[in-house]
Amino acid sequence: MSTVDDDKWHQIDKKLEEKKYTDVRFVRPIGYKPVGLSCSFCGTLIATIEDVESMKEANICQNCYITYYYHNKVKWKKGWRPNIKT
Repeated sequence: MSTVDDDKWHQIDKKLEEKKYTDVRFVRPIGYKPVGLSCSFCGTLIATIEDVESMKEANICQNCYITYYYHNKVKWKKGWRPNIKT
């Protein structure tokens, strides 16, 4: 099954690109990075705007951001992850 991101996007102008998929035209900012549907650390589904903002910054849900990332930013950016059981 094909998805919108599988095929090549065509630049419209300096800020936007487009793609046609099954007679539907998609337009997005150039360099757009979609946010995942679940936290890359704990696997919880993203459900709130706060989760989305945390995913954009650190690719984790708001709960993991507050619990683990916020107090350990330097260590986290160097690859540290706490050992948690899910």
